[in-house]
Amino acid sequence: MIEIFYAGGPVMYPLLLCSVITVAIIFERSFFWLRCRNGRRPELITELCSRTENGQQEFSDGINSDIVARVLIEGLESPLSEMSWRLQQAAVREAVEVNRYLDVLNTMVSLAPLLGIFGTVLGIIESFQLLGDASLIDPVAASGGLAQALITTAFGLGIAMPSLIAYQIFQSKSANLRFEMETHATELELSLGLETTV
Repeated sequence: MIEIFYAGGPVMYPLLLCSVITVAIIFERSFFWLRCRNGRRPELITELCSRTENGQQEFSDGINSDIVARVLIEGLESPLSEMSWRLQQAAVREAVEVNRYLDVLNTMVSLAPLLGIFGTVLGIIESFQLLGDASLIDPVAASGGLAQALITTAFGLGIAMPSLIAYQIFQSKSANLRFEMETHATELELSLGLETTV
């Protein structure tokens, strides 16, 4: 395996960095969503959305493990006149955490194949230079450059494909969670007789 890596040429080093970043983000986001799923409290969401009054209230730390509950509690602990604005701000803060690193992962989807193509171009250039130096007497001399071209392309695609799959999965989860936050925030506002703005 190490021989294949070295045969890919200098472009393999930025590709290696891309792969490390991609794997780290996928693991980090996977653990985040696992914690998020384990912390969900659907019965608490139902209770919060059915409240008919708000104000300063004490909630246990265990309740705050649910993302949607944190948004609703932010609204319930605020004055009625500020409730809609507080719900929006809480939802925005949670969205930042939910979407963390997704831009980087999306960048890897495009960057890795481009680096692979760049390595391909360098490999082909090297092959033609070797063929020119050998005056077409030894075509085998060009095999090193062709191998470099194929290896970098394969590595680039190998990084981009799982990055794309992971990005789409995390993006879908984020969209679903945002929809859930908006839905329950609207339910809470309606239960308190407010006009919905979320």
